[in-house]
Amino acid sequence: MDRETLTMLINAHQTSVYRYLRYLGADTASAEDLTQDTFLAAFKSASAPDTNNVPLRSAWLRGISRNLLLAHLRRRRANPVRIDSEYLERAEDVWSAQFVGDEDGSGYTEALRECLSAMPDEDRRLLDLRYAHRKSRTEMAGMRKMTPDGIKSQLRRIRSRLADCVHRRVNAGGAL
Repeated sequence: MDRETLTMLINAHQTSVYRYLRYLGADTASAEDLTQDTFLAAFKSASAPDTNNVPLRSAWLRGISRNLLLAHLRRRRANPVRIDSEYLERAEDVWSAQFVGDEDGSGYTEALRECLSAMPDEDRRLLDLRYAHRKSRTEMAGMRKMTPDGIKSQLRRIRSRLADCVHRRVNAGGAL
């Protein structure tokens, strides 16, 4: 593999490899490192699939990243989360069934962006407080003059509506 092919591979698959590693349970820093390691291993590999076969290339990269995650977890035996190869195989089956339908999951990302932009401002602000600004429910409750349980319920309803919106858009091919 040459550098140009590697650059194309990174541009096309970096986000989906990172998301896949996070889905498997890697923390943020480990997922970032393992994503880089995945592309380094791909660059060194003599058995790279055809660049025109996107699903095969994506599955190949997921296999590399899954193996790197297993090795990483074995090295960190102090890790309280126990993940074995059987768990990762089941996770791969779910990932393939749920997200690979649009080859790399980008359809879900685009649907999420569209749903977030169509969401009422108040709901979006609440999500921003929780996820972008990492505010606790207690902090949010104080800001909103609500109880933490009220915030929890409101966030649950917002996430449910958001998930429904994303699924509708993905299943409808984005035409809603």
